[in-house]
Amino acid sequence: MRIKLIVAVLTVGALLGACKGGIPVECRTKADDDRFSDAGTAFTVQCPAGCTSGSVWGSDTYTTDSAICVSAVHAGVITAADGGAVEVQLGGELPSYTGSERNGVSTSDWATSWDSYTVH
Repeated sequence: MRIKLIVAVLTVGALLGACKGGIPVECRTKADDDRFSDAGTAFTVQCPAGCTSGSVWGSDTYTTDSAICVSAVHAGVITAADGGAVEVQLGGELPSYTGSERNGVSTSDWATSWDSYTVH
């Protein structure tokens, strides 16, 4: 009985620790990734260092098929050198998106309606 309790406490502690820093992702992970389908309208990811290239459309508000970590570097939420936790807030469709260059990341324009997200 004690062993089961200890295992349960350790498991819950590990899960809480993982949630605190966010879901570990890769630089090219997109907001429309299947892992986030049950996350609701907001979730937190943990980005690695070095995320400076990947497909990103928009500025400040990005298309859901854009790389989360690269857009977070572009927005100045994290640095490419350090990575870090990024809160993703899903939004609705916007009619178009304007790209720009910031923080060593270039993003592209997108002229078609698409679901959106912001990073914080």
